[in-house]
Amino acid sequence: MPIRESFKHIAGFELLPRQTNYIGDKVERKDSLFPLLAICYFSDPQRFKKIQGKITEWLRKEQSETTCALAGYVYYIAEDFKKAKKLLLKAVSLNPDNLDTWIDLAFALRHNGEYEVSDGIFFNYSYVVYYYKYLKLKGANYSEMKKLVSEIVSRTKEINATI
Repeated sequence: MPIRESFKHIAGFELLPRQTNYIGDKVERKDSLFPLLAICYFSDPQRFKKIQGKITEWLRKEQSETTCALAGYVYYIAEDFKKAKKLLLKAVSLNPDNLDTWIDLAFALRHNGEYEVSDGIFFNYSYVVYYYKYLKLKGANYSEMKKLVSEIVSRTKEINATI
């Protein structure tokens, strides 16, 4: 059964393709998948468990931004922040323009105790997104992304110190 059909059968709502939330859109969140999964987790834990049980199978079938974000959100809600980080980083690498995914990745990092990188993303996301794309940091390479964020934070502190 295709992923979207299987997901709808289990979740009771559609797994829509990701909507990119560009920085210039000036909206808090475009994609409703994370809030819908959170509602499912609290209102129907058995249904959420069924979704959780299918994640590995769905990821084997498809490594799209939508599937990686779905898996990242499921792991995040289930408080497996290491797996959430890995999958949200993969989703970011597939679409670095999506601010929703960057913010969700920053929250997963924060839960993993990686406050400096998390704060670096939160407080400098326009620079992080711009340079991530400019430097063509493709793939889910966390160490390269971490270096980028550290460099941006360092430069921002230098600039602020001169003001």
